Amino acid sequence: MEEKLQEQLKEMGSKLETLPSSKDALVKLLKQAASSLSEMDQSPSTSMMESMQPFVNAIVKPELLRHQDRDVKLLVATCICEITRITAPEAPYTDDVLKDIFHLIVGTFSGLSDISGPSFGRRVAILETLAKYRSCVVMLDLECDDLVNKMFSTFFNVASDDHQENVLSSMQTIMVVLIEESEDVREDLLHIILSVLGRNRTDISAAARRLAMNVIEQCAGKLEAGIKQFIISSMSGDNQSANSQVDYHEVIYDIYRCAPQILSGAVPYLTGELLTDQLDVRLKAVELVGDLFALPGGVISESFQPIFSEFLKRLTDRVVEVRMSVLGHVKSCLLLNSFRPDALQIISALCDRLLDFDENVRKQVVDVICNVACHALSSIPVDTIKLVSERLRDKSLLVKRYTVERLAEIFRVFCVNSSNGSINPSKFDWIPGKILRCFYDKDFRSDTIESALCLSLFPAEFSVKDRVKHWVRVFSSFDKVELKAFERILEQKQRLQQEMQRYLSLRQMNQDADAPEVQKKVFLSFRIMSRSFADPSKAEENFQILEQLKDANIWKILTSLLDPNTSFHQACIGQDDVLKILGEKHRLYDFLSNLSLKCSYLLFNKEHVKEFFLEANTHKSAGNTQLIQSCMDVLVILAQFSPLLFNGAEDEIVNFLKDDNEVIREGALHVLAKAGGTIREQLAVPSSSIDLILERFCLEGSRRQAKYAVHSLAAITKDDGLKSLSVLYKRLVDMLEEKRNLPAVLQSLGCIAQTAMPVFETRESEIEEFIKSKILECSSKAEKNAKDGWDDRSELCLLKIYGIKALVKSYLPVKDAQLRPGIDGLLEILRNMLQFGEISESIESSSVDKAHLKLASAKAILRLSKQWDHKITVDIFHLTLRTPEVAFPQVRKLFLSKVHQYIKDRLLDAKYACALVLNITGASPVDFEEEKQNLADIIQMHYQAKSRQLPVQSDANPVATYPEYILPYLVHALAHHLCPCVDECKDVKAFEPIYRQLYFILSMLLHKDEDVKSESSANKEKENISTIFSIFQSIKHSEDLVDSGKAKVVEYVLFCIHH
Repeated sequence: MEEKLQEQLKEMGSKLETLPSSKDALVKLLKQAASSLSEMDQSPSTSMMESMQPFVNAIVKPELLRHQDRDVKLLVATCICEITRITAPEAPYTDDVLKDIFHLIVGTFSGLSDISGPSFGRRVAILETLAKYRSCVVMLDLECDDLVNKMFSTFFNVASDDHQENVLSSMQTIMVVLIEESEDVREDLLHIILSVLGRNRTDISAAARRLAMNVIEQCAGKLEAGIKQFIISSMSGDNQSANSQVDYHEVIYDIYRCAPQILSGAVPYLTGELLTDQLDVRLKAVELVGDLFALPGGVISESFQPIFSEFLKRLTDRVVEVRMSVLGHVKSCLLLNSFRPDALQIISALCDRLLDFDENVRKQVVDVICNVACHALSSIPVDTIKLVSERLRDKSLLVKRYTVERLAEIFRVFCVNSSNGSINPSKFDWIPGKILRCFYDKDFRSDTIESALCLSLFPAEFSVKDRVKHWVRVFSSFDKVELKAFERILEQKQRLQQEMQRYLSLRQMNQDADAPEVQKKVFLSFRIMSRSFADPSKAEENFQILEQLKDANIWKILTSLLDPNTSFHQACIGQDDVLKILGEKHRLYDFLSNLSLKCSYLLFNKEHVKEFFLEANTHKSAGNTQLIQSCMDVLVILAQFSPLLFNGAEDEIVNFLKDDNEVIREGALHVLAKAGGTIREQLAVPSSSIDLILERFCLEGSRRQAKYAVHSLAAITKDDGLKSLSVLYKRLVDMLEEKRNLPAVLQSLGCIAQTAMPVFETRESEIEEFIKSKILECSSKAEKNAKDGWDDRSELCLLKIYGIKALVKSYLPVKDAQLRPGIDGLLEILRNMLQFGEISESIESSSVDKAHLKLASAKAILRLSKQWDHKITVDIFHLTLRTPEVAFPQVRKLFLSKVHQYIKDRLLDAKYACALVLNITGASPVDFEEEKQNLADIIQMHYQAKSRQLPVQSDANPVATYPEYILPYLVHALAHHLCPCVDECKDVKAFEPIYRQLYFILSMLLHKDEDVKSESSANKEKENISTIFSIFQSIKHSEDLVDSGKAKVVEYVLFCIHH
């Protein structure tokens, strides 16, 4: 075999001495030679070497090395590569010949781009041979620098993602060998490598870029000095060479990915770019650094910490565009790895920008934090989400609306995660409450909040059961403000549903007969319903357009949505269908989306009610009293504002009335009191047994149970309970003498007086006499005990409070309160109570009992004032205002809180706000801030009512709309009770408290919007000043009808004001 191969090589060598005349013959000969050479092993025998020597010499003839044909050149290169392989490590040619050989070989590499070509395999074989035997090192010895550059450029030009790994790895090996074996890496070669780097390149393949990065990674030590010099020169502006055409930011990006240690020397320069005054440079630096830190799996090394810190500081950059850019990159960082070691540092920096002065930045910060939270809930601390929720009170509507959307999204994600047990089920239950608080924001209306609660809060795939489970937990976390907002939304929804029902009836009448009277009622209905929308005037216009729609399906769907028997699923489909009928481009699309939601029972329907009853039973079995209470509380509110939903739930209510759980029984009573009138017919069959159950609660239950039971009896009977309550009334009055369960008995009697006055009046005198003689006029031993606390009141004190409440209720019947005679007697009792803490000064009791009774009497005056203000004398009014002076601090807090609540709920005249001013000076810092805020709320409410010309209290005097209206009452109270005698007192300091109180209220009235300075606010302030001076002038020229001797005092008070 070896002899045959030797003969073939000799023959081919002799044939090459004289080249064949045709190309085909030459190609055939070279192919035979390449095939024979490939069969030979490295370092053959001497005889074999002698046999192939003619061929070795002939193949490098100039006419072959410089042949013009591509195929011939490739075959020549193939043969020479085989020869160099066989003879390695010795080179069988002279330096000049080797130079020509390498030129030939490098030339063949350009064909590597043609992967499907017939010659691709031979070219790869040449490449692999060159890489394997490191013969390319000879190029360095021959100083073929330009050829090396050409080879590098060729590799980068032809490298493709379609190449197999062996091709790219061979290129990489060759380049790495040449770099590592070089004494120094030349600048021109470095430029070739660096020029390949960079993202979004259309002229360079991803494979070429990856090849360059791999070479840099392997040769980091050799390339470091040159790369550092290039980057520093480029960043400092000293680079005037061809390298300046290379984007050094892109170079830095790719080098950070493959050999970040090279960049340590560039840290100060990159930090400098982040700090430069040149905006375009600073922006590019932010983009670069942001991209670096957002790389997958990247851990910021110690040397890069200064850059990272400065990058985060760019969140406070003076240019919005820079801050927004940083936020975008920070978002990418955290979404890529929400639990990266520096995550908390990033989140802390983000939190600081929630108060940025630019609304778009604040919105973007909300976006970043919420996106990361939705991506990985546990990655963002709950306190951070709570900080984001404060943006619900942002001054920008854009930020507020966006925050509502994103918080709802977080809660939606939380619902999904909590259902599979991957997160604490109560971790984000506070979010719906925060959204509900937006109801009180003037920029929001119930439609915005209801939309969030209905459509955004829960995953679309959630069943009614799933929703109810979450509602129960959420509701248990509501505070008073959130609960009130929840009730107000349902109240407005109820009003709109009722008005819409009336409108649909009117519309039908209008179709039957086009009567002008009906049309007027229709327009009035539009005006009423429009108040539930964010823009009432626009809504009213839309209602008029809606009126013109002729598509019967729209009206059919709206009617169906208003039907409480429509299921949750049907309501969802109905809302979608009505919008499909219109189409997104219709001008009523958004309006009808809101209207259909308001009309529907999507928020809560009959299915929800059934599930709440089931949930209560479930939590009872688990022994969770808090969640049982939550279930019952929701049911009570639904019974109040959507009683129709309880049609069909009669059995559940009756069963709950019989339940052994106190919370469930009480809740069922309250539900029946609210919804009993609506489900009266359905309760007709078992009503006799229900009557007995309710009577038992009135006689033997707690005060709360007795209250609900009386109202339930009145609700479920056609005669408003007159028959059933008259029988109960007789038993209750008889029980007074027995003094059995007096708290509940007194409660029942008071409630009967409110709901069934004809029944109460039959034995009213007996009840009044019993309360006065047997309760109020009784003394208790007033043991002097310095340690008596607020909770140490006596049982007799409690009975007296219950007696007062019963008497007060008897003068606040549901109907015709002002027709009741005898209110003067009750007011006299209350005057004494306010003055002495008992019905008369001779009654003995402890100081804590007196404090409780004074507070109860003051609250009684507040309640009575709505119906009987004309009967409340000035001295009683002043005694009521001075209630907070009682020694126990609880009295102050409870009374002033009640004043604030009643005025806000429009149940009390604003003149009682004087109590907040009169008692502000002695308050602790915490109480002062709270009471100041309460007073500000009242003033703000009145200014808003004044601007809209709305009454702040039913049947109120129009003048009472003005917050300045309280000034005459305040001046009068100061003059009569706090101001020293002007003729006798010479100490100016004695008048200081009066001055402080007047200054306080005037500053509140005049500087309510001190954060907002505009032309309109300045005009309003002038108007307010004018109003105040007019009031003071009226006071000055008026006569004190209570005590004319106080005229000088009033005059002095006014003097204090003017000076």
